[in-house]
Amino acid sequence: MDLRKLVAPTLAAVLFAAVGGGIWYSNTRLGAQQAIEASAQAKQAQQVALRGLIGSEKEAFFADQRVKQALAAHGISVVVEKAGSREIAGRFDPKQYDFGFPSGAPAAQQLKAAAKAASVYNPFYTPIVFASWRPIAEILVANGIAAKQGDFYYVVDLPALIALIDKGARWRDLRKSEAFATGKAVLINSTDVRTSNSAAMYLALASYLANEQQIVQSAAEVDKVMPVLAPLFLRQGFQEQSSAGPFEDYLALGMGKAPLLVAYESQMVEFWLKNPERLKSEMVLLYPKPTVFSKHVLVPYTPGGVRLGEALETDPKLRELAHEYGFRTGGDVKGPETWAKRGIKAPEVLVDVIDPPSYEWLERMIQGVESKFK
Repeated sequence: MDLRKLVAPTLAAVLFAAVGGGIWYSNTRLGAQQAIEASAQAKQAQQVALRGLIGSEKEAFFADQRVKQALAAHGISVVVEKAGSREIAGRFDPKQYDFGFPSGAPAAQQLKAAAKAASVYNPFYTPIVFASWRPIAEILVANGIAAKQGDFYYVVDLPALIALIDKGARWRDLRKSEAFATGKAVLINSTDVRTSNSAAMYLALASYLANEQQIVQSAAEVDKVMPVLAPLFLRQGFQEQSSAGPFEDYLALGMGKAPLLVAYESQMVEFWLKNPERLKSEMVLLYPKPTVFSKHVLVPYTPGGVRLGEALETDPKLRELAHEYGFRTGGDVKGPETWAKRGIKAPEVLVDVIDPPSYEWLERMIQGVESKFK
């Protein structure tokens, strides 16, 4: 038998298989490379760079590198510009911004209408409180206006306190006022109601009480409450435009500057989380009864804004980071449970909570106070 005749077909088969295998390998490798490139292009296409207007209370949250990394995992980067909630409501501009993120529901209501947004997002919220000092709180307790809850916070009878303010009482006139026997009028200090949401929420609370514990919802009711509301702000003197400045003064200057300061619970909690040594100081939280929640509502203008709202509302890591800035959230863990583990005992549930008036009537009252400043 001719050996060459036997080997030739075998070599041809091996050669054919090698060529076929090479072609298959090349195609497979090319296909894999194309798949990698397509995946990278798809991922790049999903990346969005967003711009938005936010209330100043959220500036530190968005500046946190951990928040940026958590958003980056969703393909989102954010550049924010801070403004007052009232200003945000009046600056709807989808060509310049992807979302507005005011600190109050009334402003968000107006913004949603302007944006014709199909939905809005409520990733976190915080109640209005009074930042104060233990000697001040104990004076209020001695006069039947506040009650101590455990060792950490107090509850204030807001109708009784507003009645005291309306009467023109001075701190030295109150029982057991030796720790603050000054001629200063009893007042609740706030930011400028014309620019700041925390002051607007104080206005909402005061209007509710002045309207016989009913939410203001008509022009006649606005007219009825204005004589009570305007002095609460006019008698304060100079007021800052955002909540950050007064809170810094509260920390630096003590109770002599502002014995009672309208604040967000989140401001106090965030400060204590970052400065645990101050938990043993004279700083105390006073929860007015009733109180009102300041809801941080994100209103999207673009599909990117929708993605941001969904991420903030549903991502467990972002909710956890919101708790570190003192905000309450939805989800299984809402915030107070984690704060308690670090010595900050805030009430887990607040029962006596009112809703603020709609944007229209709140704006009417703000304009009423504004006219008195001129």
